[in-house]
Amino acid sequence: MLMSIILPDGTRMPHTRIDTDSLGSRQLPAGALYGVATLRGQENFDISFRKLGDAPELIVALARVKHAAAAANRDIGVLPAEIADAIIAASEEIENGRHVDQFVIDLLEGSGGTSINMNVNEVIANRALQLLGDEPGQYDRIHPNDHVNTGQSTNDVVPTAVKLAVYDKSQSLMDALSHLVAALEDRARAFDDVLRIGRTCMQAAQPMRLGQAFGGYAAAIRRLVPKLMTARDEMLVLPLGGTAIGTGLGSAPGYRIAVYRHLRKIVGANVRPGENMFDAMQSADGFARVSSEIRICAEVIGKIASDLVILSSGPNSGVGELQLPSVQPGSSIMPGKINPVLPMMMQQVAFAVVGNDAAVSLASLQGQLEINHFEPVIAARLFDSIELLAKSTRIFADRCVAGIEADREQSLKNLMRSSALATVFVPKLGYAKVSKLVYAAANEQRPFIELAIEEGLLTRDEVLDALRESTDYREGTA
Repeated sequence: MLMSIILPDGTRMPHTRIDTDSLGSRQLPAGALYGVATLRGQENFDISFRKLGDAPELIVALARVKHAAAAANRDIGVLPAEIADAIIAASEEIENGRHVDQFVIDLLEGSGGTSINMNVNEVIANRALQLLGDEPGQYDRIHPNDHVNTGQSTNDVVPTAVKLAVYDKSQSLMDALSHLVAALEDRARAFDDVLRIGRTCMQAAQPMRLGQAFGGYAAAIRRLVPKLMTARDEMLVLPLGGTAIGTGLGSAPGYRIAVYRHLRKIVGANVRPGENMFDAMQSADGFARVSSEIRICAEVIGKIASDLVILSSGPNSGVGELQLPSVQPGSSIMPGKINPVLPMMMQQVAFAVVGNDAAVSLASLQGQLEINHFEPVIAARLFDSIELLAKSTRIFADRCVAGIEADREQSLKNLMRSSALATVFVPKLGYAKVSKLVYAAANEQRPFIELAIEEGLLTRDEVLDALRESTDYREGTA
């Protein structure tokens, strides 16, 4: 029922409409595509900054599920073609990015996904009614539950959509990781001839090349990508068709085969049902696994960022072997100070992703009996981790890593002053003589290489040649 307002010229305009559910009647804006179930959920769960409309991949995934379900139910004769086609048309509009403002449910809603599912059901039903020439809220022809939700339940629709959304969204992270690998590999090539002292336990250890360190960073990120891809592919194993608890009760014969046939075509990937639908409905370990791989990516990048902070420290009072791009002033009180803000940003992102993964882990283990009703927080934390890490990794690669320069003079100076070089010259000078030089240099507070050159035991060119040779990678035996 529509309630009207009268304009000054006497025109009567519908202002609100009345929607009714089992709890009673409520007023909604006349033009709203959502209904009373969404309104109640909006009022109950207005707690976070992220609404369903802020998760476009999830909206698209939900619309694709409704699209596939309507097509399947049409194929097996459960829905008349006119109704199914209107539902499909409305779903396709949502898949193409329309009506985003109608998805108002908080992503952290506490109904195990029911409010999310009903928000989508109501928007699709009301838009389908409009396409057929009817008014929103007049559900005799197309009903959110009886038609849009046919053969489904929140318990199989929402986890299916979250999986599909994570699958789509995580592609941006894999692309960003590959982008970072390319930037690190470029710096590895640029620094291949830069001699430096390698450090363990924050102490001088052995000589190496700066390019080798950056090559190691690139290799670490590169091997993360296939691991993330494997966890991502697991998101294509779905509970759709299990309806409420895995029995499939509520769907008609032939529905499951038909819905996966349509969903594969719509998604363009090999989506498939779980081997055991009760497992598919009960278990959230797939989400925990992909979250853990994202966390590991964040930790590895965060460790690299920490190294860059250390190696660029100074410039005159620290290690000072790297020069990071100067992207902004570093202090409101100390003129000229430049901070490693982009590596620090990556460290903070890593902290946040670790926290998100902890939330996903807790939500995964707290599933009860036949379903896990904490998928909303799983979705919210996974989306946050993917977005944070994908965006920050690209910024880190472009605005920091790509512009790093080596302070070759400082790097060589740190190397030449280190007594850790002693091992390099044992074959040439003998253990006893090198030991004597190291002790004498320590007593005189001088680099032992300086003392060796002064005593005529080595020339500077011989030292540099020996250091270059010592840093050549030696293939070990299995």
